[in-house]
Amino acid sequence: MKKVEGIIYTRDLEKLSQALEAAGFIVQEVLYDGRRAINSGVLKGIAYVYNLINRVKIRIVINDDLVGTLMDTLRSFGNCSFNIFPEEQICLA
Repeated sequence: MKKVEGIIYTRDLEKLSQALEAAGFIVQEVLYDGRRAINSGVLKGIAYVYNLINRVKIRIVINDDLVGTLMDTLRSFGNCSFNIFPEEQICLA
């Protein structure tokens, strides 16, 4: 068993879900400091400018024989980053 963690664009989440065929994974919304896009917003009447980009962090626990297939799928999304952890670092509780 391996645990794969990574950050992808929000728009790629549906593609990933279809590629995994409902194998089950954890999704967490994160803000990424991309230093490329500048967004603005208003909070309580005060205008803010920030360069945080919405991304999705995923965690997947899969069998060893499926790691290659999963990584090929993830690489097809383009700009994303992933880490693979060995079985000793997996906590399923």
